[in-house]
Amino acid sequence: MTLEDLKKIPTLQTRGIAEAAKDPKTALYIVECLNRFWAGDYGDIPPEDTAANNEDLQAGNGHILAAYPAAGKLEGRFYIEAHFYAPMLNNIDYTNTVIMYPHER
Repeated sequence: MTLEDLKKIPTLQTRGIAEAAKDPKTALYIVECLNRFWAGDYGDIPPEDTAANNEDLQAGNGHILAAYPAAGKLEGRFYIEAHFYAPMLNNIDYTNTVIMYPHER
């Protein structure tokens, strides 16, 4: 699995994030963070979480978690988390990517 594959996963947002994203500048910031996520920049997480993300990505099975600081109308730090499963090479059964606040996890 590659990070490019993650872009194919449906992206969902929680109610709190959707409310903040009504502001165009905030929505643009969220998209920028999502692009960082897909590029392998997981924001503000510990090195061991980055290593776990990369292991799951190489295995083609698991989840990737990223955290980004607030900007615009966002109320504090928020997460982007992708869950995925690839039973066989080139046969990826995606679940989803969720953009959420920590308390909405």
